[in-house]
Amino acid sequence: MNSNKVITQESFPTLRLPASAHPQTRYLLAVSGGIDSMVMAQLFLSQNVSFGIAHVNFQLRNQASLLDEELVKDWCITKGIPYWIERADTQQYADQHHVSIQVAARQIRYAFFESIRSREQYDYIVTAHHRDDAIETLLFHFFRGTGMQGLQSIPYQNGYIIRPLLLIPRADIVRYADAYQVPYRNDESNEKRMYTRNKIRLSIIPQLEEIFPSFLATMQKNITRFQDAAILYQDTVDTHLKNLIEKRGQDYYIPLKKWNQRKAKQTLLYECLKTFNFTPDQTEGVIALQESQSGSFIESQSHRIFKNRDFFIITSKQTDAADIILIPENVTKVDTHDFQMQCQKVEAKDIQFTNDLHSIYVAADLLRYPLILRKARTGDYLYPFGMMKKKKVSRVLIDAKLSMPEKERVWVLESDKKIVWIVGIKPDNRFRVQKEKDAVMISILFQ
Repeated sequence: MNSNKVITQESFPTLRLPASAHPQTRYLLAVSGGIDSMVMAQLFLSQNVSFGIAHVNFQLRNQASLLDEELVKDWCITKGIPYWIERADTQQYADQHHVSIQVAARQIRYAFFESIRSREQYDYIVTAHHRDDAIETLLFHFFRGTGMQGLQSIPYQNGYIIRPLLLIPRADIVRYADAYQVPYRNDESNEKRMYTRNKIRLSIIPQLEEIFPSFLATMQKNITRFQDAAILYQDTVDTHLKNLIEKRGQDYYIPLKKWNQRKAKQTLLYECLKTFNFTPDQTEGVIALQESQSGSFIESQSHRIFKNRDFFIITSKQTDAADIILIPENVTKVDTHDFQMQCQKVEAKDIQFTNDLHSIYVAADLLRYPLILRKARTGDYLYPFGMMKKKKVSRVLIDAKLSMPEKERVWVLESDKKIVWIVGIKPDNRFRVQKEKDAVMISILFQ
């Protein structure tokens, strides 16, 4: 953990503030009205520091939520502390964004805290996470499945957010509240075992303490060791990934041969994929892709990884931000950063051939999905329409008298490792439409 300045108050909990803190540093405290955050507010009040308070009423507990809000408001007024209160329709937010209530509440509160911090020019957002929260989080990550990052539990600082009570046992917080008669309210939802974290706190940790009486103190030391180990671990991972991942335009390539030669290759792949929002459970599925045919893919919320020949390729699901795009059979429109491509199935009787280079017909029965739309590269070749011999794409582009910038913007459409079309320039003879056969009309509209 980073070095920090300690403000002491007798033998009770201490505030551990950033080493760079000074008397003019301003803090925005996230206060729910519960014992942890109210004790934190009282500790800040006892010190010569500038702070304000932000409270979110999630409107999930009816009258209890209003009483929490009133407690925080009354305390701030009595103490002369500036405060901001947000009332949020958390259930509506969760429904609209298709997330759980817990995720909705977290997103709402941190968005609110950041808006106040930025507008009112506070230096830090302060939360009341303590030692027991950190241990609970570590166990939650461990049981769910995690990497080295998850084993670090809750960091002391994350950007503008700091947690000055992170090393303090909850028992000490309770002792302080009793000694100084700090007002607070209990949230009955913390006692409901329907939530995984509550089960860990109320059931699992007490059982572990019975077996290992010093369990909590030992786990705190373990977290410190994990945090130190993570620094060395990340340095090693970064070195390997730098030598393994190739960035090409907007996309990322992982050579399968090079990756398979690495030690701990599954861990390296996991560390790479988490950057693109893939989950730990998806890592094994991605590994299995190397035995699949080209074009097979797995998606995260934001990206897609697929096998293409001898590579794993990671590309954005926002097609206008990618240089290689998968086109499944049911997709009819794709936007790139150069043009829009449209695909439409056409019955044989409705085909109307033209000389328009921006639109072609290809044999529907010869296409293998997903199609791959990508930038042209060295070594590409096709069988130009009307010819029986193959020709390098580079030679086709020379014959077309394209300038260097124009060549750099050339895309090709690929089906099962075969080029179907140098987009807007030349179709491949192997996919020409035969008489009385259905086709797919592929057209482009330049941006």
